[in-house]
Amino acid sequence: MKPWFALALLATLAGCSSSPSQLRPERQQSDACRTYRSMMTAPMAPDAMARLREACEQSGQG
Repeated sequence: MKPWFALALLATLAGCSSSPSQLRPERQQSDACRTYRSMMTAPMAPDAMARLREACEQSGQG
């Protein structure tokens, strides 16, 4: 019974881990783009959302 449990645990942990290549784009975002993406679903005025989008685009990473 123990070998099956160990195998199931190992498979679960391996399936839930993230590779560094999946995490890399998040780390390369500018602060302006992270702010814009986090506020995309917030109830904001259209002009305020446009300012956030423009700041992201001007940072060169949008």
